[in-house]
Amino acid sequence: MRVARCLFNSRTALYRVFISPYEKVEALSRSSALSAPTTRVLPPVAASIPNLSRHASMIHRYKKRGTGRPDENKKRLIENDRIRDRNIMVVDEDNKLAGPYATSKVLLSLDLEKETLRLVSPAPSDPGPDQPAYAVCKIINIQEERARVRKLEQAKKLQAKTNKTKELELNWAIASNDLNHKMRQLRTFLTKGYKVEILMAKKKGSRIATADEAQALVQAVRDVVEETRGAKEWKASEGQPLKVMRLYLSGKAGQAQAEDGSEASAEGQPETSAEDQSEISAEASSETSPEVSPDEKQAAPAS
Repeated sequence: MRVARCLFNSRTALYRVFISPYEKVEALSRSSALSAPTTRVLPPVAASIPNLSRHASMIHRYKKRGTGRPDENKKRLIENDRIRDRNIMVVDEDNKLAGPYATSKVLLSLDLEKETLRLVSPAPSDPGPDQPAYAVCKIINIQEERARVRKLEQAKKLQAKTNKTKELELNWAIASNDLNHKMRQLRTFLTKGYKVEILMAKKKGSRIATADEAQALVQAVRDVVEETRGAKEWKASEGQPLKVMRLYLSGKAGQAQAEDGSEASAEGQPETSAEDQSEISAEASSETSPEVSPDEKQAAPAS
């Protein structure tokens, strides 16, 4: 006799929980796939790239600029082989014109390691009656030109220094040590050619100075100005003592090196007056130029 199997056992329960849901999902996906129209996804067509190797020379290439600034003088200056004029006029140190000369012959006559031919002005297209019809050039000594450019650069730096303004603040009741330190600073600034603005006022929390101390402070500042060569008050003072007062001072640049050199040369030498110096120079000139007697002059052959 067959035994009937129980429908509600543990195996049936586990099957319904874990297996049956996935079978339903798979059946639904199959039915949806059969009902949907068939579509075919094609890969994107790449555009044809022309061969540009033949035109590579025509493509503009970006050149990275240098970090340093270009020398503007070198761009403007036209020298030696860059002068395209066949004949030129040459100007001398006295600004007198000579020529015309063949440019090639002028270049051959120069020592290009020491000299250079520089174009001063190009040939005019429509020269006037008093104007040369040729380009004007000048022979430049390279060492002298470098020294001149160096001197101009130093003058520019010196001018930039003189445009600087320093400011010193002084208390009316300033201590003597602080005053000496400030006066040394003032003398240094004036010697270097700076403009100095002195601000004198009462410092907060300090004692009240007397009128004599205020006058002595102003006089100390002006004494430093008088002692420093080339220094002056370039603008009238503002304010009054014991309140807020300003002094506007300026120095002459280049005095520091001159004073140091003069002190070094004068150290250890006795002072001489103007008369003594004239006598010394006369003796030196007489020693360097030997005397010639009248007989020797007559005996000397004429050159």
